[in-house]
Amino acid sequence: MNVVLTGFMGAGKSTTGRRLAKLLGVRFVDVDAEIERLHGPIPLIFERDGEQAFRALESAIVRGLAHGEPCVAALGGGAVLEPANREALRGSSYIVHLAISARTAHRRVAHRAHRPLLGPKPDLARVSSLLSQRAAAYADCDLTIQVDRRSAVQTANIIARWFHDKELEQAR
Repeated sequence: MNVVLTGFMGAGKSTTGRRLAKLLGVRFVDVDAEIERLHGPIPLIFERDGEQAFRALESAIVRGLAHGEPCVAALGGGAVLEPANREALRGSSYIVHLAISARTAHRRVAHRAHRPLLGPKPDLARVSSLLSQRAAAYADCDLTIQVDRRSAVQTANIIARWFHDKELEQAR
């Protein structure tokens, strides 16, 4: 089984994912990094081809995860907005949502200019609005962990313990 990490920008999906992959002894896949490796910088994809084209590239990689070797994957913040992506992952993956408050997310992404959906100077209102729009998709998961006051190491350890318990449950 895979473990896929979902959540808003700045939730720590990539950092937590790398740590979790080491704990579980599987490979780590960062979906955004994979898109950039195959297709170029994400802001350029958005600018040149639009969000819909980006989401199609993202969906192709998500579908590939469902059929590949076991891994830990960090999905892009919007990847689970597409119900077909969540459905593709269901049979092969545990979906773990790294929940973050709008204030913490804003604090973590405010200085980053490479977030096309937030614009050149992200503000709290935009972060809050996007989080609200995505709440239902994020809630469609197997486990939610509030990460505002947790380090990536703490979060990875919690997920690893939960994963091992799930695997033991399934073995019975």
